[in-house]
Amino acid sequence: MLTVRRKAAVVFDGLLILAAALAGCGSAAVVPAHRAPVTPAHPPACTPKPVPGMALAARTSVGTGALASQWTTAILTALDAPVNSADTASMLAWFAAEDAGHIAGQYTYGAGEDNPLNLAAVSGDTVGATGSEPSGAGPGHPGNLDFRTPAYGIAATAQVIETRYPAINAALTSGKGLIGNPAVSAELSEWSGGGYASLR
Repeated sequence: MLTVRRKAAVVFDGLLILAAALAGCGSAAVVPAHRAPVTPAHPPACTPKPVPGMALAARTSVGTGALASQWTTAILTALDAPVNSADTASMLAWFAAEDAGHIAGQYTYGAGEDNPLNLAAVSGDTVGATGSEPSGAGPGHPGNLDFRTPAYGIAATAQVIETRYPAINAALTSGKGLIGNPAVSAELSEWSGGGYASLR
């Protein structure tokens, strides 16, 4: 279990350099000068180096196959949660709920780029965001963020779960998962804008 975390944000020559050092998992992400830096409410969590081929285009479903498995492992690792059967099934079910059950690569209105759980602009963690897609929940709902790379999407997803969704975070980090877990119903409902309160 990783216990020592050091996080820092350094501004140098107009570039925002986010450095995250975590025992056993160090990475650095740079926002080029042509992108407007956005400071998050909390520094991003340690981001594992994504596997090549993890890029997820805007308005495209992640599905529940190989691509979704890569995203599952990356997000659970960033949360320091076990990659066990309960958590893996939970993440795949969560992706399916966000994608309306579409298979990988299908057009999915409102799906954010490199953002399989569709973090919205109101999530509070926008480092690496380049814009947003209209919400699949309809008018009046905040747009789903597009992230520059999978690494930014992973870091932001983990950070939002850790800081704003304590029941979901506890269920995943304990390895118990989210499926059939009534303790996470209210938070799933909040996450989905009332679209769902359980996963199957």
